[in-house]
Amino acid sequence: MADYRAFREAIQSLRKQGVRLAIDDVGAGYSSLQHILELGADIIKLDISLIRNIDTDTSRKALTAALIAYAQETGCEVLAEGVETEEEFRELVRLGIKKIQGYFISQPLELEQAIDFRCPEFN
Repeated sequence: MADYRAFREAIQSLRKQGVRLAIDDVGAGYSSLQHILELGADIIKLDISLIRNIDTDTSRKALTAALIAYAQETGCEVLAEGVETEEEFRELVRLGIKKIQGYFISQPLELEQAIDFRCPEFN
């Protein structure tokens, strides 16, 4: 992104109408961290590359915990993408993430199926 200020100004009217800004692929590269800081994201979407093996990888766990703490301080949400195992799911829940997507929850669905979908209960 060449000009963060110009982008913020360009979307200001949309945000006043309730449009929320999500930063996608956080953890896949350094630029997304700059986007988070400069754009005031409402939603931080953690990339599968950060989530993969989070239950056994201390570095991934620590970075995710730091991003969750940032989100709590700034009032934005965190969504974990690409959750494929129960162990990853449980670790993310333990860390405090409440929005999770991935094959562990469900395979992609047609619109009608998605509308009727109810997340399974996990104990």
